Amino acid sequence: MLPLLNINSASVIGWLESAAAQQWIVGILLVLLFISFIKEWMPVEITALTGTAVLMLTGILSTRDVLSSFANSGPLTVVCMFILSASLERTGLIGDLSKLFNKVAKGRELTALLVITLGAFMVSPFVNNTPVVVILMPIVLAFCRDHNIAASKLLIPLSYATILGGTCSVVGTSTNVVVLGQVQKLGYDGIQMFTVTPMGLIYAAAGLLYLWTLGRKWLPSRPTLSTMLPGGIQRDFLLQVRIPADSPHIGTTPINLMQTELLGTKIVEVRRRGFSMQEELQHINLEEGDRILFLCNARKVNQVREAKGVDLGWDDSRGLETLEQRDVQIVEGMIANNSEFAGLSLSELKLRQRFNIFVLAIHRQGKNITDMGPNTKLAAGDTLLLEGPQEGMNRILTKQRIIPLSQRPAEAHNRSKQGWAILAMGLFIFIGLLGSFEQYGEFFKFFARFNPFYLAYIGALIVIISGCIKPKEAYQAVDWGIIFLILGMLCVGEAMSKTGLAKAIAFGVVDNIGPLGCLVAISGLYLICSILTEMISNNAVAAVMGPLAYEMALQFDANPIPFILAVMFGASASFSTPIGYQTNTYVYNAGGYKFKDFVKVGLPLNLLLWVIFTCAIGWLYPLK
Repeated sequence: MLPLLNINSASVIGWLESAAAQQWIVGILLVLLFISFIKEWMPVEITALTGTAVLMLTGILSTRDVLSSFANSGPLTVVCMFILSASLERTGLIGDLSKLFNKVAKGRELTALLVITLGAFMVSPFVNNTPVVVILMPIVLAFCRDHNIAASKLLIPLSYATILGGTCSVVGTSTNVVVLGQVQKLGYDGIQMFTVTPMGLIYAAAGLLYLWTLGRKWLPSRPTLSTMLPGGIQRDFLLQVRIPADSPHIGTTPINLMQTELLGTKIVEVRRRGFSMQEELQHINLEEGDRILFLCNARKVNQVREAKGVDLGWDDSRGLETLEQRDVQIVEGMIANNSEFAGLSLSELKLRQRFNIFVLAIHRQGKNITDMGPNTKLAAGDTLLLEGPQEGMNRILTKQRIIPLSQRPAEAHNRSKQGWAILAMGLFIFIGLLGSFEQYGEFFKFFARFNPFYLAYIGALIVIISGCIKPKEAYQAVDWGIIFLILGMLCVGEAMSKTGLAKAIAFGVVDNIGPLGCLVAISGLYLICSILTEMISNNAVAAVMGPLAYEMALQFDANPIPFILAVMFGASASFSTPIGYQTNTYVYNAGGYKFKDFVKVGLPLNLLLWVIFTCAIGWLYPLK
């Protein structure tokens, strides 16, 4: 029996080490990864890293292979671009540009649409899309409230404009950077920072014209979260009651009091001898002299005055201590991708104990969560309606990565360093531009040696050394979830190349559609990437399809640039759903959109840009 086991084991191991078996394993793993991305079984970065672990366990990737993928310049460039973008935000440069919006728009919807889309488009080739949208969203929402314009008329165009602008340079979006890193690792160095710009400008011009004409007509007019809530929810008062010596509530919990005498109110805190009780409400036993701070609307005030066993806090005749003045605020905020709130329940966050803040409502994927309770888990992109004192609100917005939607952004705290940020970004753009003209002489060829990673690294170093951004702020500015997603999927792409799966797929494609020409293959490649990126992360699509595009170009004996650009542009073309691109997810909840709104406006745009790309790519870049 033992020899038989040995024979079977040896044969199984031998089969696993064969090229065909390894291609099957990688192919099946790819399918499972895509299903996990769509079903959201785990966070996308954990899914990608799990895929890497499977490839190591099966022996397809060695430790050297994984470390080599982790050393790819793509994710390192993305890290540097996050830091550069954050420096522009913290020195107030982006905020200054956004202030022009109110001056130029003059309260007119069409003018506002033109200004916001053009402004976002011009900034996005050099600044990460997410901070552009995060900074401009509160500006747009405030403008819409002030001029009685539906924010849903402007927020989808804002997101789309940043996507279109990001296609105009290699560093405009992490998608482009990932593809660039993949093909550089395969030995191709024919793409500079502005190689994509001619295609990007035509592509973006078509997209913007669509948004200003047909797309504008199809945009919905929908309310935001605060206007969808029942009347009176924003008119709550912060009141105080005191537990007298003869109160029947002594020895009971605040929860019991809230369920009997203070029905319909929300307890903020319990204070005893001048100190706030930080324990859970159900664990506090009330004592004589305890003061209870709570929120209630105007209709409940008389009910509180008549409550048994408590003294209302403003009645000086009862000898109460003066209640300190507090401003209760209602703030709409969105959970950022790197916020600690994402993935935790309301009870785990302990917002009342930590910040004296209540969550009044949660808006997710176009709907209000009506069964909100302590066990409700929050997710990135959720819009929250928060209520509480100004101090707690300031802490929660600044420290917990909650994007304020109902307040204008705070003033930049490092404005004196703005010149350094401009210098870093100026050098980044200028040197990259010179390197794009390497074919015109040795002078330009000198600058071509500075690839996007070098330029981004130097720029990030300048803003940190000059004090535009502190090292701790630089770490916080990076969305590490995106970085780990990219790292994991780069390993999957490496496995596709190493096992020959990418080459096999490319050969199959060429064998079947070769007679139709490489332009059809390029157009089909773009379409496949565009469809995939509506369902899963654009970076995951880029990491998988980049090696495949390069292999297809080799099989056709064609110029690799059009094939590579098909992946760059196709993987960024997420317009039909709110889930494929992070900025779409942000405006989805902030604008009160429904899923069908993205399909209605975005699907025609997807088809238009596919046609534009197919017609222009062969004209702008030689196919052979």
